[in-house]
Amino acid sequence: MIVCATRSIAADLYEKIVALRPDWHSDSDDAGKIKVVYTATPADTATIKKHMRRPNATAAIKKRLKNADDELEIVIVKDMMLTGFDAPALHTVYIDRPLRGALLMQTLARVNRTFRGKEDGLLVAYAPLAENLKTALAEWTRNGDKTNDGSAGQTAAQAAEIVYDMLEQLGELVGDEWRGIYNADPKRGWIEAIISVTNALRAPATPGNVDAEDPTLRPLAEKFRLLSAKLARAWSLAASISDLERVRPDVRFYEEVRTWMAKLDAQDRVSRGEPIPDDIRRRLGDIVITSADSTGVLDIYREAGLERPDLSALTPQWLAEASKPSKAQLAIEALKAGLNEESRRVTQGNEVRRKLFSARINELMTRYTNQQLTAAEVIAELIEMAKEVVAEADRGKQFTPPLERDELAFYDVVVQNESAVDVMGDDVLAEIARDLVKTMQRDTRTDWTVREDVKARLRANIKRLLRKYGYPPDKQPLAIAQVMEQMEAFAPRIAQEREEAA
Repeated sequence: MIVCATRSIAADLYEKIVALRPDWHSDSDDAGKIKVVYTATPADTATIKKHMRRPNATAAIKKRLKNADDELEIVIVKDMMLTGFDAPALHTVYIDRPLRGALLMQTLARVNRTFRGKEDGLLVAYAPLAENLKTALAEWTRNGDKTNDGSAGQTAAQAAEIVYDMLEQLGELVGDEWRGIYNADPKRGWIEAIISVTNALRAPATPGNVDAEDPTLRPLAEKFRLLSAKLARAWSLAASISDLERVRPDVRFYEEVRTWMAKLDAQDRVSRGEPIPDDIRRRLGDIVITSADSTGVLDIYREAGLERPDLSALTPQWLAEASKPSKAQLAIEALKAGLNEESRRVTQGNEVRRKLFSARINELMTRYTNQQLTAAEVIAELIEMAKEVVAEADRGKQFTPPLERDELAFYDVVVQNESAVDVMGDDVLAEIARDLVKTMQRDTRTDWTVREDVKARLRANIKRLLRKYGYPPDKQPLAIAQVMEQMEAFAPRIAQEREEAA
């Protein structure tokens, strides 16, 4: 069993393996040496949906894995089958995601059954599980807290040494300037010091904070997360030692910076419509982070004296605050998050426009990372882009009659072909868009995205419609594929609307 961090990783790993061993693959659930098992829906990407199954098909794969004589040898999972599943023949688990507590113990239990000469199981961890395992063993095994031989835990004194070591490394990483900021202002010094360190850890202009191979990475921030997490774990064990009292303020400071970093990471993911990682959820505790309006996440801007920007009304006062060097990085992150959220809202399933805005934001941030733009220049460009995003909601009104939301999405698909625009003009392309919506409403149903016969018929109808209007023949295959992709993006919403209407 291979335990992956995400479904996308699981699907990609499958493709890599079957590329090396094509004979291991089979389209049938009853055959093949390797399978991927996770929960998927029609709303997921095409890559993930390749392994979407009905519950009875998933149950059949589980049954095959329990049968040692079946040819199935490898199953790739994310969450499923880690608990409540027993296959005595299973001998090895590869783990490439963080696991803790009861879930970690139950996952280990997948391979602890004896079977046909198998006396033990093997766990191969690619994620850092050692600390979690020590904690889980202490909590979930008999006398787990009385069997410490030095390999399954640490004494308070040993943990104290780690505290001092982590503080030294963190001091080398972030410097001591924050102490001067903190001591200079009894009222705001604490917050200003946190802002200063957080900005430095997240800003690409900080020396050593850019990865040439991945512009999105911030090496210093990643190192800080690792060191501060180790510090927090060691402090939880050693805080009772009186000698450590003198470093308590430093520990508290680094912990507060770690929390700010987690809040910003959570906001960034929420703004892009991505799930919040478990480690960030745990870090933020009871903070509700299921939406971008979470007070707990956004309080960070108010604490910094910078209100979350309203893209439709960016006041001179806000711009003046955002332009201050001490707040520029936070302003950039706030604007970027706001743009991501608002562009997702106004495009409402319009894949062309969503990807366009996303690509422009990413390109702008890459230029900032490469120091081709200053913080002030990035803020200025983000503000200009904000004006476009705000105007996006009214873009369909330029047509006569105006294009509705879904019609505008299909217009954006067919207008990507410049030769079609030159030959046919906007008005004809708008008519194609209106007819595509009618086709979608007529020919799709709840399960159409998983029915190849329905998809084939839909593609044929789209092709006939494009021919009817004289769409350039050489551009039709790409246009059909893009129209189908757009229809699949609309599928979950349309299915829900039909259920509500019924």
